[in-house]
Amino acid sequence: MKNLLLLSFVSLLIFSCETTNKEVDKGPAPGYLLTADGTKIDARDADPANLAIWEKYMDAHNNKDFETIASMNHDSIVVNLYDGQNLFGSEAHLDLLKGYMEEFNPTFNTFFSYTMHVDGQVGDWVITGHEIKQTENGEEKSLSDVLDVFIVDQKIRRIIVYRKEN
Repeated sequence: MKNLLLLSFVSLLIFSCETTNKEVDKGPAPGYLLTADGTKIDARDADPANLAIWEKYMDAHNNKDFETIASMNHDSIVVNLYDGQNLFGSEAHLDLLKGYMEEFNPTFNTFFSYTMHVDGQVGDWVITGHEIKQTENGEEKSLSDVLDVFIVDQKIRRIIVYRKEN
């Protein structure tokens, strides 16, 4: 009788467990991307590991470690600068960056970063801001940049820069 009761209890436990995956209700998306034709595409939180990638990238900038920057750039990186300049490819990006670093000796201090995923896109975005201290004509100058950074396969694929002078 004990064995029958134990067998019945174990059977009840095994068969009462649900084995099919349930669709998780994500609820309304906390953000969206609006396409040129007016379609809203949901945007949600993305992998926080993207933030570590961006932090390493900015540390390389502060250390003027162009080898690390190059290794983190996607082969077909696109950089859209605040002044309308568009750079295509890692070599063009590094050439401009080296000249900028030499002329202005900037330091970058990140004050926010957030990672998001837009439904249907292959990579994730990091929306980030940093203050830049640089020397211009012998005087220290402060700027603030906000950037949209697209990361694909743990590489920086696109950077869109918005700038404000402080």
